[in-house]
Amino acid sequence: MNPDAGFPDGLPPGPGNGVPAGAGARAVTPLVQPRDPAVSPWPRPRPLYPTPDPMQPGVRRAPARKARKKSRIGPVSVPAVMFIVMFALCFMHMGRLVELFYPAAAVLIALWLYRVHPAHYLGFTCWVFFLSAEIRRVGDFFAGGFNPVSTIMVAPLACAAISGFALITDMKILGQRRAMPLALVLSALLYTWLIGVTRAGFSAATFALANAIFPALVGFRFISTWQAYPDYQRVLLSTFIFGSIVMGAYGIYEFVSPPPWDVFWLLASGMTSEGQPVPFGLRIASTMNSSGPFANTALVCILMVLAGKGKLRIAAAIMLPALMFTAVRSAWGGLLIGLIYPIAMLDGRSRIRMIAGIVACVAICLPLTMIDEVSKHFTSRLETVQNLGQDDSYQVRVGMYSSFMGRALTDISGQGFGTTGVASKLADTSNVIAVFDSGVMEVPYTMGWPGSLLYVSGIVLLITRAFAASRARPHDRFGVSGVGIAVAIVAMMLFSNTLAGMTGMFFFIGVLMPVNGLRYVRETEAAARREAAKRQAAQAAHAAQPPPTAVVTPQYGPHTVPSVPFHSGAGR
Repeated sequence: MNPDAGFPDGLPPGPGNGVPAGAGARAVTPLVQPRDPAVSPWPRPRPLYPTPDPMQPGVRRAPARKARKKSRIGPVSVPAVMFIVMFALCFMHMGRLVELFYPAAAVLIALWLYRVHPAHYLGFTCWVFFLSAEIRRVGDFFAGGFNPVSTIMVAPLACAAISGFALITDMKILGQRRAMPLALVLSALLYTWLIGVTRAGFSAATFALANAIFPALVGFRFISTWQAYPDYQRVLLSTFIFGSIVMGAYGIYEFVSPPPWDVFWLLASGMTSEGQPVPFGLRIASTMNSSGPFANTALVCILMVLAGKGKLRIAAAIMLPALMFTAVRSAWGGLLIGLIYPIAMLDGRSRIRMIAGIVACVAICLPLTMIDEVSKHFTSRLETVQNLGQDDSYQVRVGMYSSFMGRALTDISGQGFGTTGVASKLADTSNVIAVFDSGVMEVPYTMGWPGSLLYVSGIVLLITRAFAASRARPHDRFGVSGVGIAVAIVAMMLFSNTLAGMTGMFFFIGVLMPVNGLRYVRETEAAARREAAKRQAAQAAHAAQPPPTAVVTPQYGPHTVPSVPFHSGAGR
C-alpha cells in the first residue's frame, strides 16, 4: 500500500499545494511549534539546574530578611565596638591615648558611613554628640588630671562637618528651589564670618562659623539624600529611642548617686551653675557636657519617641524624669510648645495614642515627686516661674534686652562671628561678650541687618515648608513630630541661640523631615505610575501585532521527498 495514498504528487494537504486540508486528508500535527522571530529563532536552551519555585511546598525561600539584617550589622556594630573600646581604654588609665585615637576613629567611621550608609552616618553623628563628653570625663578622672582643652570634644564637630562634602558633590542642588532656604542661611553665615574676621580675628571667627554652619551642612546632606528617607526614619527613631534609654537611665543615676568622675570634672571645671556634686543636689548633664545641652537633647528625644512604635517607647519614657532633674525651665516650656502641634495635627487615632503616651510618662514621674529630695529640687524651680521678680536670671535677661536692643538694631553691619560666646576667648579684641543669654538678640548683634535678613528669611521659609508638608501628610507621625521639634527649638531662642551647635542640628533635621517624606512619597508614586504606563504601552503594542503565521510541517518530518509511483507488477 502506498504510504502517500490520498496525497497527489506525494505532497501533504495544506496551503499552496492545491489540496484542501480537509479533503480526504488526515489532520497534521506540526512537530515544531511556531516561534516569534522577534524574540529568538532558536529554541531556548534548557537549564541544567532548574531554579526551584519558592512558592512550591518543600522549597526553602531565600533568606531576604536575614540578608537585610546582615547588611545593617556593620553600620551598627562598628560604632558600638568603637565606643566600648574607648570607654575600656579610659577605665584602663589610658585617657591621654584616647584623646589621640578617639577623634581619629570617629572621623574615619563617619567618613565610611557618609559614603556607604547616609542614614547611619547621621545616627552615628548623634551618638558622638551624646557620648563624647562622658568619654572625656572618664578619661580625665582615670588619667589623674583635668584637661581644660581636650581633643575629644573636637570629634562631634569634625564628624558633623563631613557633611560639607555634599556642597562639593551636589553643588547643583543649591540652584534648585528646594535648597533656596539653605542657600539663604549659608549666605548669611558667610557674610557674618567675613565681618567677624575683620572685628575679632580669623581664629575666633572661624571657630564660631564652624559651630554655626555645621547644622546647615547636615541639613543640606539630608536634602541631597532624600531617596533614603525610609532609612532615615528607621535609624533616627532607633537612635533617639536607645539614646533616651541610655542617657535617661544614666542621668537618673547621676542625680541619685553622682559617679566620681562626674564629681571630679565638675569641681575641676568650676561650673558652679550645675549645682552641688552631692546626691539630689546636682543639675544633671547625663553623658553630655552640661545640663543645658542635655535638656535640649532630652526634649528632642521625648518628642521623637512619641512618633515611634513598639514596646521600647515605654522604656524611653525614662527621659522625662531626667529632663525634670535638669532644672532647665526653657526646655520644660519648649517641650510643652513642641507637643501642641503634633497633638493638633495628628488624626484621631494617632492623637489618642500620643496623649496616652504622654499620660503614661506623667504617671511614671508622679511617684518621684513624693520623695522629699526630688520634690524640693523640682518645686523650687517652678516657684521661680511664678515669682519672676525674684528670679535672678530673669532680671539679667531683662537688663540685657534693654541695654542691647538699641545697639543691636542700630548696628547695620553687625559685629560678626567671634565676638560672642565661647569663640570670644580667641578674639583679638576686648570688645566681646562671653555670655549672651538671648538668641533673638544675638542674631542681629552679630549678623547686622544684611545677615539677619538673609538668615531669618531662610529659617521662616524652612518652617513654612515644613508646615505645608506635614499638613499634606498628617498621618506621618515622624514628620509631624519633626515640626514640633523645630517649633520648640525656635521658641527657645528667647533664652539662647538654639539654632547653632547640636541643638541647631536637631532643628534642621526636624524641619526637613516632613519635606523629605513628602517628596519621597510623591516621587515613588510618580515612578510607579510611569512603570504602569510602560507596562500598559508594551501590552498594547503586543496586542496590536498580527499573530505569526503557523508553518505546517508534515507528519513525516520537516522535509518530505516526493514519492515515486510504485507498481508491484501483479497485474501483468
